[in-house]
Amino acid sequence: MKLPPWWKTKRELYRLYKQTLGVPGKIYDQFLATPRHDLFERHLVERFDGVVPRGDRVAIYLVFPSKGLLPSHKLAIKHLKECGYAPMVVSNLPLSGPDRAWLAQNTYKFLSRPNVGYDFGGYREGFLTLNNEIQHLSYLAFFNDSTWFPTPGSRDWLPQAEALNVAYAAAASSFGTPHVDFDDFRSIEWKIDVNLRNFHYCSFALLVRKELLHSGSFWRYWKFLPLTEKKNRVVRVGEIGMTKFVLRRGFTHGSTYDLTTLPDVLHGYSDEAVSRVARNLITLGHHEANPLVESVDAALDAQSSELEREDLIKLILTVSGRIGVAYVLPELLHKHHGFSFLKKSPLALSQRDSNIAIEFGKTLESPNGRIIEHEMHQIRQKKGMIDASMARSAPSKSPREE
Repeated sequence: MKLPPWWKTKRELYRLYKQTLGVPGKIYDQFLATPRHDLFERHLVERFDGVVPRGDRVAIYLVFPSKGLLPSHKLAIKHLKECGYAPMVVSNLPLSGPDRAWLAQNTYKFLSRPNVGYDFGGYREGFLTLNNEIQHLSYLAFFNDSTWFPTPGSRDWLPQAEALNVAYAAAASSFGTPHVDFDDFRSIEWKIDVNLRNFHYCSFALLVRKELLHSGSFWRYWKFLPLTEKKNRVVRVGEIGMTKFVLRRGFTHGSTYDLTTLPDVLHGYSDEAVSRVARNLITLGHHEANPLVESVDAALDAQSSELEREDLIKLILTVSGRIGVAYVLPELLHKHHGFSFLKKSPLALSQRDSNIAIEFGKTLESPNGRIIEHEMHQIRQKKGMIDASMARSAPSKSPREE
């Protein structure tokens, strides 16, 4: 029997060690954090009414305005109104006077709350604040500002999501493909399985239709949602947890980007286009994926042989499946599918990813594209990223959570 490499054994032992240490915190998060928040902190939430009428469609938009409302925040809010959704803005930071004045004129409601539970804590507050109004809604959307949207030249996502005709719609999904180690990428078989342990619909854009929205079980999900200060647990009880809730209850579900189509799209590309996609894969600074992807130029060339072209495609699929297509392939999603969302975190996690993201940002046309590009530069400056022309001589930054 062949033993696994030592580095994999060490990784699993360390994971087990961390899980053991985290047991008391998990118990607190599961049973005590939410009651404590509702009893001692929820009264600190400030709630305000805006002038936008409610109608039967509301969009909860979560923001973290560390420098006040950004131009891209305002563009997103205006876009929601144009799509027929009454914006309900939830801020995980205090709002300034000018920002409150602007929101009062451009939203249905807006809230300012302590940053408890990150995005899903904010979503929960928005949902519970609506309370009895939920029964009057046909749709409720959830968005957060981890992405820029809508990106110039993209399709309007909300009409797309409604057209899916499902109870629970997302823009994309993650971790629906069987796990393949990066050093074994040639063995990947691309199939989507919603029953995999970590499969989930991405929470940066969700649309809930009335049959799920009005169910008592959905209200109980939010009421008793475990609030946690650990980002990985937010994903576990939030993104993954709500997806599993929908699957267990048998509600219809789907995403506007069909992940099953990715291999066919790549096989339809020219050799040059496949090479470009592979060279521009975003890895979020992943310690295993990054060295492999950085070696692409030297080791693989889609134009030299069919075998190497297939290797490139399998590499693209493996990185997309392991990290998440919404992060990994922003240019492909935008140009081939009109994807409306652009993740912000690649700008801040590694020099290589930041350079790839900013170059794509420069291609976004219109004044709105320049707004996104300007905010990209602001993130890069804050994180100490250097200009692309200097990046080759600079060491990569270590990956860290945004």
